[in-house]
Amino acid sequence: MREDYYAEYYEFENNNWWFVSRRKIIRALLQRRLPSNPVGWNILDAGCGTGINLALLSQFGKVLGVDCSNEAIRFCHLRNEKNVHAARLEELPFENAAFNLITALDVLEHIENDDQAMREVTRVCAPGGYVLITVPVFPSLWGEHDEVNEHVRRYEPKRIQKLLLQNGFEIIHRSFMNTWLLPAVFFWRWWLKLRRRFARSNNELARPDNMHHHPFPNRILTTIFSSELPLIIRMGLPIGLSFIVLAKKKIDK
Repeated sequence: MREDYYAEYYEFENNNWWFVSRRKIIRALLQRRLPSNPVGWNILDAGCGTGINLALLSQFGKVLGVDCSNEAIRFCHLRNEKNVHAARLEELPFENAAFNLITALDVLEHIENDDQAMREVTRVCAPGGYVLITVPVFPSLWGEHDEVNEHVRRYEPKRIQKLLLQNGFEIIHRSFMNTWLLPAVFFWRWWLKLRRRFARSNNELARPDNMHHHPFPNRILTTIFSSELPLIIRMGLPIGLSFIVLAKKKIDK
């Protein structure tokens, strides 16, 4: 992600509709699918950004965060999150089987060599441990949001599942997310592409879709996105803007 955006993300992640709703979904899914009352679990938030998810994950064990950006780590420290280190997912500085749960929340789309990143995640995940991944999906939805966030790709769901299966994981749960807003986002991004193509000059700075919103529409968007939660964690949704998958590392016999 562009370094100059970390300050903005740090300011609005607490209340922004997308981040609030995603945290609700992640918490509910982990509560439903992980073993009850895990004891002594070590958790890695891989690509932790400004650290907004570290407090949430600490409900499930001892959490450590890593990010390749020193600017992101600086904002983690402002949140009083001290157990954060600089590292790339492709070269994690941890022993084999060090973690019982690893999260990569909208991270892999930023990494050119996602195969290597997934091999490292697999290496540091304990047998019987879990990996939780969220990614944006459908390359046809590529737009300014992806460019300003410096995404390498939007995923086809089959690709992310294949990465997990090839590395010895079994899929525990999967679902699309942000389904109800998909038609609106599709037409919005289509309009932006047309505007960019035909405008003689466009000096307006491109912005991510989920930046600042007035409190009133922000509450409406939070309500819409959060309303998907029961369907996501119980049966899964068949289409959406994002994909969430929880997988368990197989135990060799």
